[in-house]
Amino acid sequence: MERNKIKEKELEFLAKEYKKNPELFKQESFIDSLEFLEKFGIFIKDKKNFPNGYLKLWPQDFVVEEITKDRELQTVEIDDFLDKKRDFSEEKSTIYATLVKCGLSTIEAIQELTNFLKGEKTRIQFAGIKDKDAITSQLISIRELDINKFQKFNSPYLFLKNAYSGKGIVETGNLIGNKFTILIRTDSFFQKEKILDKLKTIGKEGFYNFFYLQRFGTPRLINFYWGMFILKGEYEKAILSFLCSPGKRENAYFRNLREEIKENFGNWEKIEKITEPFPLILQNERKVISYLKENPEDFIGALNQIPEQVKLWVFAFTSFLFNEKLSFYIKKGIEPPKALPLILSNDKKDWLVYKKFLEKNRISPFSLKNLNPFPFIQRRKRIIQTKGNIIIEKREIVPEGVALSFILPKASYATTFLAHLFNLVSGYPPKDISNKSIDTKEILGTGSLKPLIKRFKEITYPKGENIFEK
Repeated sequence: MERNKIKEKELEFLAKEYKKNPELFKQESFIDSLEFLEKFGIFIKDKKNFPNGYLKLWPQDFVVEEITKDRELQTVEIDDFLDKKRDFSEEKSTIYATLVKCGLSTIEAIQELTNFLKGEKTRIQFAGIKDKDAITSQLISIRELDINKFQKFNSPYLFLKNAYSGKGIVETGNLIGNKFTILIRTDSFFQKEKILDKLKTIGKEGFYNFFYLQRFGTPRLINFYWGMFILKGEYEKAILSFLCSPGKRENAYFRNLREEIKENFGNWEKIEKITEPFPLILQNERKVISYLKENPEDFIGALNQIPEQVKLWVFAFTSFLFNEKLSFYIKKGIEPPKALPLILSNDKKDWLVYKKFLEKNRISPFSLKNLNPFPFIQRRKRIIQTKGNIIIEKREIVPEGVALSFILPKASYATTFLAHLFNLVSGYPPKDISNKSIDTKEILGTGSLKPLIKRFKEITYPKGENIFEK
């Protein structure tokens, strides 16, 4: 069944549940305050005095366009399936194409393509994971595929364009950076002069390069615990928390559902029934549950059913440690080193950087041996810059807020940069911001989003809209 039809069935089920108890689906506003961010190791000075800024009211408020290793911008503009400048030859075994998506993470989009192609997911490669609540574009590669089949793919969530043939593949991390076109919505008390001054300062000095909240799995924001359990070899605890622990920003309905799963933990047939109405929302949980129903004690095998997720969890914990170490320097008034390693390295010197933080989390002595059952998690040296450099291309103060166009290198988050300007707000939008659909590219004079807004109209709506009332 197509994704949009499955999603429609999920929403129909949830609409019935909503009618039974609307309070369980009550939407909340969430502010990324100093106190909240410190739970993820993030410390930004003077944050209590920052104005609030609402992100991603509409997907088109947050546009991400990848810059490849060849410095080619993968635009979001609608274009022909075949590339106009590069030829296609069946003699070359790799198809390259630009993937433009809305309302899906990169991993979900790749799964959509895989389901259509009925092939191995490893044949589809990409350089980096792009935001879900956004409109994004990136280069992908697919090996040994009939172009005619590829051309027939159709989805309301994504499209492919500028396909051409070549050799090699798109490798993870093999990009220069990303170009962002963003609208931050503000209230009527917003003081534009202060933001303009801050933009000048950050443009010159950069910003502290924290891993931001999406690294920790929104809306639950607890995936780094699961990574920590895996590094400790506590695989059952990782599964238990993944299935049962309520998320920090998850609605009450799903928090209650996870409590029901916890009460029946080990009764995999019963849990499979509980999660049956949610083949998309709980798709990863259901893969784990389906495996455990046949292999009740094999928690390692269960984790191997969701390799991309497990990889993200482990990296989330290493990111949490990086954030804590960087914040340690800032709080002490010590200039951080230009770069810090992550712990997923065979070089013990990289571990020693985090010795006190590992001891605090009861992972001492530290070892990577508990990652042995997961060969997809590569152990190699990874060095992350402690300051992010930014190229601010355009900026405009508009009645709705601030429109920005800027470029960040890879391994830097747009939300981290924006968190140095605003206390970011998500979830239910505040009453004093505009909910008008805005063409940010048009405002900045960098093109137009109107064709894309029309293309994705079927699946987009503003945050705060009660879809269950429809």
